[in-house]
Amino acid sequence: MPDSGSYNKMTKKAAIYDPYLDTLGGGERYCLSVAEILLKNGYSVDLFWSGDRSLISRAQDRFSLSIDKINIVPDIFHIHKERIDLALDGQELPKITSKIIPHKNIYQKAKSIFEKYQITKKYDLFFYLSDGSIPIIFSKTNILHVQVPFLPKRSPLQILTDNIKLFLFKIIICNSEFTSRFTQSHLKTNKFILYPPVDIQKFSSSDKKSDIILSVGRFDNILNAKKQDVLINSFSKLSPKNPGWKLILAGGSLEKPENNSYLKHLRYISKNLPVEFLINPDFTTLKNTYSASKIYWHAAGYGVDENINPQNTEHFGITVVEAMSSGLVPIVVAKGGLPEIISDGKNGYLWSTTAELIAKTNLLIASPKIQKNMSQDALLSCEKFSKENFEKKLLSIIN
Repeated sequence: MPDSGSYNKMTKKAAIYDPYLDTLGGGERYCLSVAEILLKNGYSVDLFWSGDRSLISRAQDRFSLSIDKINIVPDIFHIHKERIDLALDGQELPKITSKIIPHKNIYQKAKSIFEKYQITKKYDLFFYLSDGSIPIIFSKTNILHVQVPFLPKRSPLQILTDNIKLFLFKIIICNSEFTSRFTQSHLKTNKFILYPPVDIQKFSSSDKKSDIILSVGRFDNILNAKKQDVLINSFSKLSPKNPGWKLILAGGSLEKPENNSYLKHLRYISKNLPVEFLINPDFTTLKNTYSASKIYWHAAGYGVDENINPQNTEHFGITVVEAMSSGLVPIVVAKGGLPEIISDGKNGYLWSTTAELIAKTNLLIASPKIQKNMSQDALLSCEKFSKENFEKKLLSIIN
């Protein structure tokens, strides 16, 4: 790939940083969609990443993005993935930083800041996905993207330091009203809500749908775990009264499936049930599965007190919008950012208890007319989350 210095001086330069890029989750789709839009609009885009470079081709397959012209440059931030877990345990972020990027003295800290200045000052735009901390970067326009509603414990001095750093940032972009609400106390600057982009034009609803309940989410228990075990247990109570229906669980696994202990547990508890697993499906397989299904289940945030641990809920819900654009009726947990997508009883259902999940599912199965009407409402209401709307708003924010 060409290095960033090979571009004409008139080309606008942008940079993207996401410390959790290799998870290829919703936040990664968000950041790489920003990259795609910037490339489309005349920017050269550098991605700060020192991991496996095959990530770009895997992301293109997973998310159906056109980002082959992105440049990969060395990661100057070196934020370890453990950092998010430490932050969620309530440890102070400066202490976390010292564990992961040890600075022996003030000279080394100053040297690190100077190196970042030398590297980042050449960019016209820097889009940075926050891991809960505020970075020091020096591009012409710095945008901090907050994907997770962190509630870190900070001393008054740390809050002051963070707000001083925020002078380097033109704006903060949050992925939902829910996320924004939890940043009010410690991130005080201009905030915009920019819902994640969903390429709804690439999804379609089939006239020949099957009796399938679908759930899409990664197979792990980090952060906002998708809680497929809750869904399997609920389906075990629903299935005997609804013969012919099956549950499909689709999602990614960072580990090899045979080494993923949570996935092995899910397979074990679903034995003798009509439950099917789609592990690391490509975009076409996932799209076809959406198209063939009737009902969408989502359990992230179940059992969580969102006022104490907001990070453990679904902060938006991209897969819910994908399901809606494929004609499915979503039944999702009434927490996090999900109520910003679903109006209970109109374009889907919200639930708080598994008994409520089962009852509302039974109602849909028994009432094809209600299911059809809700499906049509879902198709109409998902338009506001389209990729086209995302691009227009992103460019208006940048400009």
